Amino acid sequence: MNSPGLLELFVIIFLIWAFLGPDKVMEGARLLGKAYREFRGYGSSIGDKEVTEKERIRASAERLGIDTAGMDTTKIKKEIVDKLSK
Repeated sequence: MNSPGLLELFVIIFLIWAFLGPDKVMEGARLLGKAYREFRGYGSSIGDKEVTEKERIRASAERLGIDTAGMDTTKIKKEIVDKLSK
Protein backbone atom coordinates (compact mmCIF):
# COMPACT_ATOMS: atom_id res chain seq x y z
CA MET A 1 0.00 0.00 0.00
CA ASN A 2 1.43 3.35 -1.03
CA SER A 3 1.28 6.41 1.14
CA PRO A 4 -0.02 9.68 -0.31
CA GLY A 5 2.53 11.83 -2.06
CA LEU A 6 3.24 15.50 -1.60
CA LEU A 7 0.76 16.58 -4.29
CA GLU A 8 -2.04 14.52 -2.75
CA LEU A 9 -1.35 16.03 0.69
CA PHE A 10 -1.54 19.55 -0.75
CA VAL A 11 -4.88 18.72 -2.44
CA ILE A 12 -6.29 17.28 0.82
CA ILE A 13 -5.15 20.29 2.83
CA PHE A 14 -6.60 22.68 0.22
CA LEU A 15 -9.96 20.88 0.25
CA ILE A 16 -10.12 20.98 4.06
CA TRP A 17 -9.24 24.68 3.97
CA ALA A 18 -11.87 25.35 1.27
CA PHE A 19 -14.67 23.53 3.11
CA LEU A 20 -13.98 24.75 6.64
CA GLY A 21 -12.56 28.17 5.95
CA PRO A 22 -9.27 29.64 7.09
CA ASP A 23 -10.53 30.66 10.54
CA LYS A 24 -11.63 27.16 11.51
CA VAL A 25 -8.46 25.59 10.14
CA MET A 26 -6.25 27.98 12.11
CA GLU A 27 -8.31 27.43 15.26
CA GLY A 28 -7.98 23.66 14.84
CA ALA A 29 -4.23 23.94 14.30
CA ARG A 30 -3.91 26.04 17.48
CA LEU A 31 -5.91 23.48 19.46
CA LEU A 32 -3.79 20.62 18.14
CA GLY A 33 -0.59 22.49 19.03
CA LYS A 34 -1.85 23.26 22.52
CA ALA A 35 -2.92 19.65 23.09
CA TYR A 36 0.48 18.39 21.89
CA ARG A 37 2.36 20.78 24.22
CA GLU A 38 0.23 19.70 27.19
CA PHE A 39 0.69 16.02 26.36
CA ARG A 40 4.44 16.43 25.97
CA GLY A 41 4.63 18.39 29.23
CA TYR A 42 2.78 15.71 31.21
CA GLY A 43 5.08 12.99 29.95
CA SER A 44 8.23 14.81 30.99
CA SER A 45 7.00 15.77 34.47
CA ILE A 46 5.86 12.34 35.67
CA GLY A 47 8.88 11.78 37.93
CA ASP A 48 9.45 15.42 38.87
CA LYS A 49 6.71 15.77 41.47
CA GLU A 50 8.09 14.53 44.76
CA VAL A 51 6.13 15.74 47.75
CA THR A 52 8.18 16.55 50.81
CA GLU A 53 7.17 15.52 54.32
CA LYS A 54 6.59 19.16 55.24
CA GLU A 55 4.13 19.59 52.35
CA ARG A 56 2.27 16.41 53.34
CA ILE A 57 1.99 17.56 56.96
CA ARG A 58 0.68 20.99 55.91
CA ALA A 59 -1.83 19.42 53.51
CA SER A 60 -3.09 17.08 56.24
CA ALA A 61 -3.47 19.98 58.68
CA GLU A 62 -5.35 22.08 56.16
CA ARG A 63 -7.73 19.19 55.44
CA LEU A 64 -8.49 19.12 59.16
CA GLY A 65 -9.18 22.86 59.14
CA ILE A 66 -6.01 23.95 60.93
CA ASP A 67 -4.50 27.28 59.89
CA THR A 68 -0.79 26.58 59.29
CA ALA A 69 0.37 30.15 58.65
CA GLY A 70 3.58 30.92 60.54
CA MET A 71 3.82 27.47 62.15
CA ASP A 72 6.77 25.13 61.92
CA THR A 73 6.43 21.38 61.39
CA THR A 74 6.51 20.40 65.07
CA LYS A 75 3.73 22.84 65.97
CA ILE A 76 1.64 21.62 63.05
CA LYS A 77 2.09 17.99 64.16
CA LYS A 78 1.05 18.93 67.70
CA GLU A 79 -2.06 20.70 66.41
CA ILE A 80 -2.97 17.67 64.27
CA VAL A 81 -2.63 15.33 67.25
CA ASP A 82 -4.71 17.67 69.43
CA LYS A 83 -7.40 17.95 66.77
CA LEU A 84 -7.58 14.20 66.23
CA SER A 85 -7.62 13.39 69.94
CA LYS A 86 -10.77 15.48 70.49
